[in-house]
Amino acid sequence: MRLTSALASSILAGSLVLIGATPAHADETPCMRGVPGDAATGTEVDRDADEENDTLNSLRLDEVHRIATGKGVGVAVIDSGVSTSKILSARPGKAFAQGKVEDGHGTIVAGVIAGKGDATGIAPGAEIYDLRVAAGAVEGETTGPSKVQAGDVTAAVKWASANRDKIGVINISIGFEKPNKALAAAIDAAIAKGIVVVAAAGNRDPDAETEDEESEDADGQDEPPAAPDEVLFPASMDGVIAVTSRSADMSMTSEAVLVGPEIDVSAPVVGLRTVMLRNLVCTISDPASSWATAVVSGVAALLLEDQRLTPAQVKTRIEVTAQGGGNENAMDGHGMVQPYEALTRKLAISATGELRTERARSAEDYVAAKPAPLEDRAAERRRSLLWWGMGAGGLLVLALVLRPLLARRRG
Repeated sequence: MRLTSALASSILAGSLVLIGATPAHADETPCMRGVPGDAATGTEVDRDADEENDTLNSLRLDEVHRIATGKGVGVAVIDSGVSTSKILSARPGKAFAQGKVEDGHGTIVAGVIAGKGDATGIAPGAEIYDLRVAAGAVEGETTGPSKVQAGDVTAAVKWASANRDKIGVINISIGFEKPNKALAAAIDAAIAKGIVVVAAAGNRDPDAETEDEESEDADGQDEPPAAPDEVLFPASMDGVIAVTSRSADMSMTSEAVLVGPEIDVSAPVVGLRTVMLRNLVCTISDPASSWATAVVSGVAALLLEDQRLTPAQVKTRIEVTAQGGGNENAMDGHGMVQPYEALTRKLAISATGELRTERARSAEDYVAAKPAPLEDRAAERRRSLLWWGMGAGGLLVLALVLRPLLARRRG
């Protein structure tokens, strides 16, 4: 069955962006941020089509889940709340906003991270902790999340830090246009405690001009593309993994999402199945950095299942193993995330996130052989002189012995 409710455009609430999908038509069977319409029953699950799903093929989830599922790793979802169902469970967290869960944004995010069954969760064994910082009634067909306060997000991050024994990853698919000192301090403290923080770079206003298109000046000459956008806060923080989204054809453009030098990695999302309100399974049909952030949070949970890694080590491993890893560009940093490579590639990374290259590791393990002695070109001459000396000495001794005998004969 196809979803019949229409989607409205994303809403800016003051300086906050609750990052969701860009506008889409109902016949695209998208995940919806708001309350689904009464006629909506979900999307058809066609597993045969999965073989042709570029996103699933790139993520290699079947192979990944033979290695890890994120079992036992707690992921705090700081968002609009999580609606639980048979295919998406959540541990008790805390609500920092009043009201019911009436926006599906947080549920979609949680479903991408740890959805089970018909949902294609990245880390289905992970444990979701619902930290709700947004709520609000949905009027008509608008998505309408209530305005999120930076203070509530700060409080949610502090709650996760206080529960470090349960939480390994914090997912923040929320962004602010301006930095907030209290929130920055809370995030730094969480990272210092060993929690990986992943945040969304942000989505582009669909009514704005695409900045990677060339324009013409007054003389009709082509001008170079505009400089990349600055990503939203807290994705702009150094210790946070900043994520943007790939488009439906797996390319990296700035048509739907914000890009810039502060991006760490990108992730494919179109074609993933996740969960909506009212226990609906839905398919993501549009790129959005919120869903991409959830993908990377899932990868972080996979890495933490059986390994004791620092946030810096997780960040470096995700970056270095990304498609194009190690070659940052202005669009999506190190490139598209590769979960299988992140789990399997042999890397030596220090606790502070410094990568030791293959050449450096070889140098550390190499033990130099003892140098061969230099060739002694005078050795043969010395041996000859020695033999001549010994011969002369012998003759001298013989002469001394024979001298008395010869003297007697003469007498």
